Formats: sequence, C-alpha cells, structure tokens
Amino acid sequence: MILWPLVVFCAVWEMPSTQAALEPAEATAATLLPTVVSDILLHYFRHSFQPLQIYQSSRTGEQGDVVGAVVRLLRGQCAVSLGPVPDGATARTRNVLFLDDLAALWQILAEFSSGRNDYSGRYLLVVTGDIDSDTADLPGVFEELWERNIVDVNVLVRCQDATVLVYTYRPYSPSHCGSPSVERVACFDGASRNVRVVNLYPRHRITSFHNCPLQVGTFEVRPYTIFDRKADGSIEVGGFEGDLLQLLAQRLQFRINVTLPPNRMEWGVVGPKGNSTGVMRLLQDGKVDFVIACMAMDVTRNLYLKPGIAHLSSRVVFSVPPGRPYSAFEKLFRPFRRNIWVGLSVYLAGVLLTVGGLSCASPPVRAFVYGDGVRMPLLNALYLLFGGSVLPVPVRNFPRTLFILWLLFTFVIRTVYQGSLYLYLQRSATYPPLATLDEVYRSTLEYHMVSIAMRFFVDKPEIGPRVHFIPPGLNSLASMVAGMSDRYDDRVVLCPLDIVAYHNRFRKRTLGGKPIHVTRDSITRFPVTIYYQPKSLLTNVFDREVRKLDQSGLMHFWVRNYGDYDFQTRLEGGGGDPKKLTNSHLAGAYQIFVVALLLSVLVFVVELVSVRVRSLRIVLDFCIR
Repeated sequence: MILWPLVVFCAVWEMPSTQAALEPAEATAATLLPTVVSDILLHYFRHSFQPLQIYQSSRTGEQGDVVGAVVRLLRGQCAVSLGPVPDGATARTRNVLFLDDLAALWQILAEFSSGRNDYSGRYLLVVTGDIDSDTADLPGVFEELWERNIVDVNVLVRCQDATVLVYTYRPYSPSHCGSPSVERVACFDGASRNVRVVNLYPRHRITSFHNCPLQVGTFEVRPYTIFDRKADGSIEVGGFEGDLLQLLAQRLQFRINVTLPPNRMEWGVVGPKGNSTGVMRLLQDGKVDFVIACMAMDVTRNLYLKPGIAHLSSRVVFSVPPGRPYSAFEKLFRPFRRNIWVGLSVYLAGVLLTVGGLSCASPPVRAFVYGDGVRMPLLNALYLLFGGSVLPVPVRNFPRTLFILWLLFTFVIRTVYQGSLYLYLQRSATYPPLATLDEVYRSTLEYHMVSIAMRFFVDKPEIGPRVHFIPPGLNSLASMVAGMSDRYDDRVVLCPLDIVAYHNRFRKRTLGGKPIHVTRDSITRFPVTIYYQPKSLLTNVFDREVRKLDQSGLMHFWVRNYGDYDFQTRLEGGGGDPKKLTNSHLAGAYQIFVVALLLSVLVFVVELVSVRVRSLRIVLDFCIR
C-alpha cells in the first residue's frame, strides 16, 4: 500500500504563545512521552520554510496513539508531513522517527537518501515501547547513524519506571576518534520535564576533534599547496591553502594525515562511484575526509561530491611566450608606426619623381625651381632630412619657399624621431607578448593544459588538434609554467593566475629576472573550495571557520604574500628611469654605417669603371644634374 504524504496544517484562531506551550504541566505516565516530544519539537524543530517530517515504524497500536498525541500537542504551530518525502522535494532538515523498538530503525533508514534527507539536519528518534534503560542496542544504533554522518541526533527512550531518558553520541572525544561514544544527556519525569534545562541541540555540535587524525587528500600545486617532506617521510603542507589547512587544524584541534592520489593523477576526473580518478576517487571511496588543492567549484563535481564555501576566487589565463626579440635594425623603425613610415615614403617618392622629371627639363626650368647654381637636388633633399646643411642657398623666391618648407618638414620629422628613438632603444628588446584571447586563437601556438581544463573550450572544437595535455606528475603544471619565462616559445599554457604570480615573486631571480607573461583577458573566473564526501558532517564545521577567516581578510593576506600580482602593471608601464646607451642599443646604427661604407665603395668602383664605359658615364652624369 502506497502511503501518500499527509501534510497537516493546524490553524487556530487564538495561537498560544511559545512560552505557554513550553511551560511544564502535570503529566501522567501515559502522556509523559508525547509531552516531552512535543516540547522538544516546539523548542528545537520549528522551521520557517520546512515541515516537520515524521516517520513511523508502524501505524497502529500504541505508536499511533503517541504520534496522534504529539500532533495534537503541537497546536498548529508546526507544519507536519507524514510518510515518505516526495521525489523532487527539498531535502528535509527536521526529521522525527517513531520506533516500536531500536531494532526498527534499520527499516526506516532503508528509505533514506541524501536527496530526500539532509543528514546535517536535526533528528529525533522516539522509542514508543518500554525498554530497559541499560539497553545494549544503543551503540549499534549510533554506529548506523554515524555511518550516515547523522550527528545532530537524540534518542528518547521511555523506561518502565515512568521516566524518559535522552541519549546522544559524540563521534570525537578525548578517548574516541571517529567512533560513537554514547552519552546520556537528560532524564525527564512527571515532575521535571523542562527541555530548556539541557541544550539538546547545540548550535555547534562539533567544536573540537580532540587531536584526532583526519585524512586529507592533496597534492603539490604551488602556491596553493607546497610540500615540505620531512626525514621521517611525513609531509607538511604549506602554501596559502596549506596555511588555511594548518589554521583549521589548530582551531578545530585535529591532526593532518596527508594522502596522495594514486599514480600521481592529481585532480583526476569525477563520475559515478568507481569511475573517478585522482583525489576525486580517494574522496568517493572514503579513503580521505576531504580534499584541498586548487579545487575549483564545478557543476559535475558538485553532482557527486559536497563543496564547502569558496575561500578564494581566482582567474584562469594563458601564460604566453615573451615575444620574438627585435633585431638591431628593427629597433630603428620602432619610434614611428607603419602609417607614418608609409607617409614619409610617399613624400620621398614625390621628391624623387619631381627631381627625376625636372632632370629631363631645360636648364632654365630647373633654375626656376631649384635656384641658380644648385646642383644635385635629390642629394640635398636627403641631406636636409638627416640634418645636414646645404650650400649654396637658393636666391629666387619660389625655390627659397620650397627650400624653407622642406627644411621645416624635415626638422619636425627628425626631431620627433630622435626624441622617440632614445626611449625605444632602451625599452624591451622583444615584440610585445600576446595580450588578448583573439591574438592567442589567431596564432599557431600549441595549447598545453591539464585534461580537466578542456571543459572551458567546448565551444571551440577547432583548437582540438593543437591541444596537448600536461601529464600528471610532481608539480608538473607549475614546472611547465616556469618554462614559459625563457624555455618555450612555441606554446601557451593554461593555468591559474596565482601560479604565475608565485613564479614572478619567488623564482624569477633564479632565471635571470625574466618574468612570465599572461594574457590580459581571462578564460574564466573560478571559486576555490574544499570538497567533502557527499554526507560529510565536516562541511558545516569547516565552513564556520572559513567564514571567520574570510571576514578577517587573512586569506587575502596569504594570497598576496605568496605572489606578485602587480607584475602586469609594471610590465605594461615599461620605460622607467633613463639609462646610458650601450653598443647593444646602437647596433642598428653601426649596421647602417657599415652598409653605407660598402655602398660608397661600390659607387667609387662604379665611377672608376665609368671612365671606360661611356653608357655608364652618361647615367652618372644624368644623376648629378
């Protein structure tokens, strides 16, 4: 028979106050248990948005009478749901289990699931049958609850002497680590049944692990986690996530046992149980209590694992090569952009065409344009362009006007070029690195990344042939990023910005002061968190401490302490203080000088040959007209 959920909403015109509902009243042996249960529910289980979920091991006889009496005593102050939780409903955080005896617990727990029941919520187990107060079944009951990570729980037992005993357990105590320690917390009778006397559901059930060990799944990802391997084989975890872990261990009083992923699989992939790899598999198989090592929040991970709150937000960027070095000759063209060089070339071409055309004109026409006694006008124009002087100076108005205009033009161009050249000779000797994602996609560089990063490029299948996965290994991603400073110029590496900032702060000195460059654009932002087992009780305990650290700004301080996050501003700012020019700065000028000397020698040889070759002499005479 299918039991449909029955939600009971008791509406009354005159709602009694909570204080009046909780005031002790005379209770008989028959009504003591329902009275204590209703008082506990009103004081600890009322919720603004969730009903009180009631489970019964049987619906007849004495247990049915107890449940009915409890519902009546609630007086409409709680929404009550009877029966199984419907599919798709919110996981219940307030659960009450009515049992004929403790052995009936397994029947009800068989219907539980993490989707319908929030194991971190509050639970109350009510045994409606009379049993001996020294029951031997309680340890087994609490073992089963501990297997499901149900900790915030109390068990009410009605004894034959007309008393109600309340039991709970502590999974961590000075004498127990990860195993239930049964504890009796209260005893109610007809004369004393005020549930406020003892805090049955403290706000923080676990505040200390009493120096018990917790298994931590991690691996080295500098600067998130930095390993310090001790002589005895143990590993001490540093880095800013390692510092977070150490502080959590100090505040919550637990010992850190590091477990490395098998076969150096690092993050691995997550899927249904048995299909995961890396630290994901360690967590799913229950070999570790939580994992911490640059664990980005991900929809797929959240489907199979339980994330904590984010303690850090970072960016995923491309680490790019520093850029091809400029040749000494290319440096001479840096002060002007291409459009200015094109404009200057057009001007010089116009001068060349004008001089060439006038060379075919009559001497009076040339004298009218150039002025009397002016020879080699093309050479004079170039001489002025490079700052030389011209003699004789034209006398007539028209050639003098042309001369002044050209003199003004060359003066401006030469001054601007010389001023900019002094700065550009001292600046970076390489082409600027790739700065945007579009530039990266247009390039022919290879893409190197860890395998799980391919999810960022599902909309760009065209880059697939150029993708190379970084093999898992000891700090393999950071080693690949470190090589981008001077070793690799054929690839880009996808990595978190924190890895680059760490290198540019601590490791660039060992590599000749060469920083690693990244794109201005980021692939995505990602929150970093700690992942737990799906039913873990550690999530709320750790999140409480992480929130305190986040509010204090300590996490931000650690992150800045492990990396240089201002390197992009300094690299883009360029310039700096003036420097003395060296021969390496002027190598391009030396090259031009050598080429000019060779050209002059060639012209000298041509002139010697022209004495014997008439046609060559005619050409040379035409050039100097």
